[in-house]
Amino acid sequence: MISYPDYLDKIQPYKPGKPIDEVRRELGLNEVIKLASNENPFGCSLFVKKAVEKHVTEINLYPDGGCYYLRKELSNFTGVDGENFIFGNGSNEIIDLIGRAFLTGGKEALAFEGSFIVYKLITTISGGLFKEVPLEKDYSRDLNKLLESITPKTSVIFLDNPCNPTGFANTKEEFEEFLKNVPNNVLVVLDEAYYEYGKGSGLPDGINYILGLNPEIKNKNLIVLRTFSKAYGLAGLRIGYGVSNKKIISILEKVRQPFNVNYLGQIAAVEALKDQKFVEFSVEQNEKGKLQIYEGLEVLGIRFFPTYGNFVMFEVKNPEFVYSELLKKGVVIRPAFGFKNGLRVSIGREDQNEIFLDSLRKILSKSPP
Repeated sequence: MISYPDYLDKIQPYKPGKPIDEVRRELGLNEVIKLASNENPFGCSLFVKKAVEKHVTEINLYPDGGCYYLRKELSNFTGVDGENFIFGNGSNEIIDLIGRAFLTGGKEALAFEGSFIVYKLITTISGGLFKEVPLEKDYSRDLNKLLESITPKTSVIFLDNPCNPTGFANTKEEFEEFLKNVPNNVLVVLDEAYYEYGKGSGLPDGINYILGLNPEIKNKNLIVLRTFSKAYGLAGLRIGYGVSNKKIISILEKVRQPFNVNYLGQIAAVEALKDQKFVEFSVEQNEKGKLQIYEGLEVLGIRFFPTYGNFVMFEVKNPEFVYSELLKKGVVIRPAFGFKNGLRVSIGREDQNEIFLDSLRKILSKSPP
């Protein structure tokens, strides 16, 4: 038998939300709606589609390994110097780069219970130790407990804000007080995958700290992760980015694979950044859909958790039954991993939300929540 590290035996491969075609094949359904993976139900900008169509004949060529045009566009958009960016095949890949650069040899990573499952996965794969900090009873997060959990072995702290699946987010003031007290030898990973949905709600804007707008925390080791998979609607093209100081970026570049960001993804991301009206529309519709789902769950007497993202976590006594029955009705949602009675539904279009709520209503008439 070929040898491999023992810690790989502890890893369960990541299971994404079921694809629509798979549900159709397995259950023989024609109509299926997917509200499982926090995708943008309104697609992407029309400018993106036109640009992809224009350049699709050039996919025989390797992409620009340095993402020159996207780097330039993001620099103009954020005000951050171009050398402060690193790009990945989704922000997931940048988490992998962080693991390979900073978590080898038994170094420790901290995160709250119920955080994005990939943090633990990448830490373990990298040969690091993953330590979870308990949530409060209402699933909120006390950043002081994160500080108290730091040990001499701690190398990285992962903080998804807003977090998936609960939708909770710490405020700007809470985050800044936390960051002031983090030791200078610890890297803080502020994962803002859902930033656009929580923008303007009193949450931190991680890029402002990279710009050094707060002098009290301008020299902290911080990397901010963002993605084009959510509000921008480019999940299928897999493109995300990290923003940090030039030293951290230079370290991550050493472990990045060449040509890791595909050609059409770069083209699409440039055009997506230019169309902020589409992003604003998506966020506005998400707010409407959020209220629609809140009201529907309240009527059904189901406990749910207010969210800063494009998804809602709710609790039922029999989550496996509800999940499987929704699948049979062609509605794909997601178990809320790490939460015993939790399920998570992505916020869809108005008609999709109504189908979900109506299907849930019928299921619960057989088995109350």
